[in-house]
Amino acid sequence: MNSFEQVVNASSGSGLSMVGWIVLILSILCIVLIIRIIVQDPKSVARPFGKWLLLLIFFVISPIIYLLNFSVAVEDSKTVEFCNSCHIMNGYVNDVEDPDSEYLASMHYQYRWIAGDQCFTCHSDYGLFGNAKAKMTGIKHVWAYYTGFETPIELYDTYNNHICLRCHAPVIAFQETEEHEENASEILSNEMSCLGADCHVRTHPDEAWREQ
Repeated sequence: MNSFEQVVNASSGSGLSMVGWIVLILSILCIVLIIRIIVQDPKSVARPFGKWLLLLIFFVISPIIYLLNFSVAVEDSKTVEFCNSCHIMNGYVNDVEDPDSEYLASMHYQYRWIAGDQCFTCHSDYGLFGNAKAKMTGIKHVWAYYTGFETPIELYDTYNNHICLRCHAPVIAFQETEEHEENASEILSNEMSCLGADCHVRTHPDEAWREQ
């Protein structure tokens, strides 16, 4: 990390987000109230006030904590650092962060063509349920790995060109490229891939999955 990145990261703040602090405070509050009711004054459970308080803790505050914590976990799992927490992905992230790499994913990362969450941005489909589908696919990959994964990581389906197009399609230079104009229908229908062949370079090194 260079000095510019250090300054930017420092100015953006660190530690828990506001939602994280809310989750922490509500969790501590629930623990304190439960200890107060059940441990210090167990007889209060039989009283109406104690029953209503427990009802509030378990059926109101606790679900709120769960939902907020779930949202924090979903957001955190979009980061490149989260992807790198699985050692099978280390080779991919190492290449992405390599300033000398000429692979497509690395160029998007190095030049910040995608400002943040680069892995997730390129691996989540566009649409209402795109994020949820990406998460479920990730869980499927994890399950496959822990139940005998021995082959290179591969996409389950053909890569959707619309993931590329949601950023590139509005760009005039993209629209005016002769190859894009001539093959527009094939690109839009996914009959022709944006990657490989005579188009763009590979996204990642073939052997990245071996680097653990």
